Amino acid sequence: MLDKNGKLFGKISIIDILIVLAIVFAGLFVVNKMGLFQPQTIVGNGGDKLRITFYQEEVNSFTANKVGVGDSATETLQNNNFGSVVDVEVGPSVSWGVDKDGKQVKSTKEGWSSIYISMETNGKLGPNGITIGGSKYYIGQYIRLRVGDSIFYGRISGAEKL
Repeated sequence: MLDKNGKLFGKISIIDILIVLAIVFAGLFVVNKMGLFQPQTIVGNGGDKLRITFYQEEVNSFTANKVGVGDSATETLQNNNFGSVVDVEVGPSVSWGVDKDGKQVKSTKEGWSSIYISMETNGKLGPNGITIGGSKYYIGQYIRLRVGDSIFYGRISGAEKL
């Protein structure tokens, strides 16, 4: 099988095979870390009833105004169901900048809004984060949230057990 040059069947070296295997295992590791091989639990199957609050400082007003109570919410990376929207608060946008004295100042932008979205779902709330659908989330974590036919990029601002 191996010739005097260390090639398998005279064409492929052992080093080539090891490199290909390393690339395959690295790819599988990345896919596993993304959660694609983790078993997903059905939202209605257990856990406690939780209220998760999501916040985005700046979003186009037309996007914020499309969200309504009862809309379905899904986190896009893990494709976990965050339940349905129970409350929406749209306010003025929050933009941070520097004034002429070099101090941070808060301002708003016309045509932009901030939004709080509260959702109810099943999961576990513990000292080490929130578990929904087999995935861990944390207060302050940035996520992409699909609500109805809109998408948001903001933080989980709160979680409470109902």
